[in-house]
Amino acid sequence: MAESNNVSEAHEKSASIRVRVSPKAHKGGVVGWMDDGTLKVRVLAAPEGGRANIELLRVVAEELRIPVRNISIERGSTSQDKILRIVGLNDEEVRRRLSK
Repeated sequence: MAESNNVSEAHEKSASIRVRVSPKAHKGGVVGWMDDGTLKVRVLAAPEGGRANIELLRVVAEELRIPVRNISIERGSTSQDKILRIVGLNDEEVRRRLSK
């Protein structure tokens, strides 16, 4: 029973962040926070067939040190500006882990 409580607690804890993606970059990775609170991320993949989105999720998950399955695109799947939902971390933890 305690195991199911831990799972539900982890799912209740979540964060949403705005992201600006730069596809087809020469070097990929998290660039940092922009003045408006948006996270800038560069990916090597082109925005074709969802490849840039897949790479974005992988890059952010790696930087946060969480599984890719804990991150989803809530809005903007076909735009450079997206909102990501991150399960298992709160806003403060996400900002701390992504600050360089």
